[in-house]
Amino acid sequence: MTSFFLFALFLLTVVLSRLRQRGTWRLSRLIPSMTFFRVALAAGLLSRIVIGLGLQGEIVDWIEVIAKTGLFVALVELALDLIWVVLARLSQGGVAPPRILKDLALVAAAFVAVAVELNSQGVLTTVGSAAVLGGLAFIVGPGSATQIGNISSALAVQVECQFSVGDWVEIAGELGRVENISWSSTYLYDDIDDLYIVIPNSLIDRNKTINYSRPSSTEYRLELKIGLPLEMPPGLAMQVLSEALNSHPGILDTARSRVILSSIDQDSINYVLKFFVADFKLRNQIRTDIYSNVWYAVERNGYALPYSVIDLRTAQSRRQLQEQRCAREQRESFASLRSIELFSSLCDDEIREIVSNDRLICFGPGEMVVELGDVGGSMYVVMAGSCCVLIPNPSGGEGMVEVAQLSSGTIFGEISALTNAPRTASIKAASHLVLQEISQQQIETIFLNNQEAMAEFAKVMASREALLKTFTPEETKSLEVGLLERMTKTFNKLMFS
Repeated sequence: MTSFFLFALFLLTVVLSRLRQRGTWRLSRLIPSMTFFRVALAAGLLSRIVIGLGLQGEIVDWIEVIAKTGLFVALVELALDLIWVVLARLSQGGVAPPRILKDLALVAAAFVAVAVELNSQGVLTTVGSAAVLGGLAFIVGPGSATQIGNISSALAVQVECQFSVGDWVEIAGELGRVENISWSSTYLYDDIDDLYIVIPNSLIDRNKTINYSRPSSTEYRLELKIGLPLEMPPGLAMQVLSEALNSHPGILDTARSRVILSSIDQDSINYVLKFFVADFKLRNQIRTDIYSNVWYAVERNGYALPYSVIDLRTAQSRRQLQEQRCAREQRESFASLRSIELFSSLCDDEIREIVSNDRLICFGPGEMVVELGDVGGSMYVVMAGSCCVLIPNPSGGEGMVEVAQLSSGTIFGEISALTNAPRTASIKAASHLVLQEISQQQIETIFLNNQEAMAEFAKVMASREALLKTFTPEETKSLEVGLLERMTKTFNKLMFS
């Protein structure tokens, strides 16, 4: 009956061990390791079988020693598992102490149990000593120097607190979050490629280790290296880089951000951007956004990122290509403006004058085009991409809310540009955005020579506003007259300023 009970318990440990490995059950992580329980139960079954066969003597004594020490170590391991669960609950971030500390405690308990049991059997200096020495020789025999190096490095990491479980580190060129520190290896989780990196502990002593989670685990310092063209003045370059860096919402405490000119070589002037972020997992997305913002900002300032090429084109051929590109862009802008009702009062030559003298500008996703409250300035026509219209939260909460998206062919900023009024909303690029700028100066030149066009502009804008707000014909006419007066006053003021 006892043998049957021991066998049933052995099968139960196998089932529990499978549940622990699979992790499909919600509480499976609380199941302790069944290894030493199985050893104790197997030894107990074997002892029953040996006694049943009528065998006696030293072999039975050794099997009982194994059963007793196995059960003792299993209970110690169960207690340590419970302690580690409690420590994980009490620690900041829910991270338990490294597993190597638990292993050390378990090994110490196992040695004590073996020594006590062997001493009680009176065999510590004879067969028991030989068994212990044989086990140690088996463990540290082949590759003993490497194993000792791994263990000593693991102990040094824990004693010196170089890093702990949950820290983001870079070891021997490998970057990841520390998941476990065992006797022989440190396990890093690479969140980008979703894989584990196993690094022998002995490599930690021979390579540089960077801990991104120290001294603070709530902010992480990152840096970007970027080269800008030699012809771009460093003062302008550092201003552009600072604006592209500090406009990103993921950057913490922009006062601590730095743009450093690191070197000048034959192709570029090289800069380093240093900044802090709150979530290290977002590092690649933030880097991508900043690089993108830098590209668009550099392009808007009339420069291009440097690259090493051998250009076999002549100055004349380059000029011809540039002229062809400009002509194509002007044709596209002309067609877009010609199709917009607001410009129906302008003749073709006047529209060509606009696209010839005003530029196409590009913005990257998330960049602000105009800010709420800015006074006057240019109006814009969306040539490619889309942008968001943002207003203050109507409910009185913090931040801005999106109320509309503007797509290709849409015009915005016309009332502010024509009347010099403050912007009533902010506009943010939702994708790669190409805009045809129509400057206030260009509008002024056209309207001073075409009063009829100015009146038509006021009429179209009043009609559009009336459709949005369901004005009566009288209110629409009043708005039209008011807009015309404001436009006349604005351009007279600009002309004599």
